[in-house]
Amino acid sequence: MRRYHPVLTAAAIRVSNHWGTGSPDEIDDVVQEIYLKLCAGQARILTGFEETRPEAVFGYLKVVATNTARDYFRKRSATKRQVAQTLSLDEMGDVAAPGNEIERQLTLAELHKLLLTHTQTETGERDRGIFVLYYRHGMTAQAISRLPGVGLGPKGVEGVLQRLTKAIRQTIAKAQESGGN
Repeated sequence: MRRYHPVLTAAAIRVSNHWGTGSPDEIDDVVQEIYLKLCAGQARILTGFEETRPEAVFGYLKVVATNTARDYFRKRSATKRQVAQTLSLDEMGDVAAPGNEIERQLTLAELHKLLLTHTQTETGERDRGIFVLYYRHGMTAQAISRLPGVGLGPKGVEGVLQRLTKAIRQTIAKAQESGGN
């Protein structure tokens, strides 16, 4: 603990300053969460690590600590947003999405139609699934890439999300321009 505690604490501080308040209590909570993660499952994370060189363990622990800290803040943020109370797209079909000063608000049903329009390819069903998992369920690109049937790495998932988001935004912008004239 004496050797690796500074690495874990530094990761907690960095992530806490970026995602949270950076307060000492918050950092202590994040460090505690990191230790819990390292000890979970009979320390599976630590015992499963195969050391290729002596200093590799520092990098490994830094990555584990950083990812655990980010997960801590994502979970806390999801709790604040009451993600568990999210309705399905079908249930919210006519609810207007938030927007700026536009004449016609885009509803979730319209968003779904746009998503269908931009995914008329042989990978369309997969791409729609990725979009929903990311934007509606809050999954990360890495988590989505690990799901069976996705067949893409994290960068591939990010590429799908970027392509669909850009296409939908361009369609919305064109609709707003033509509606405002």
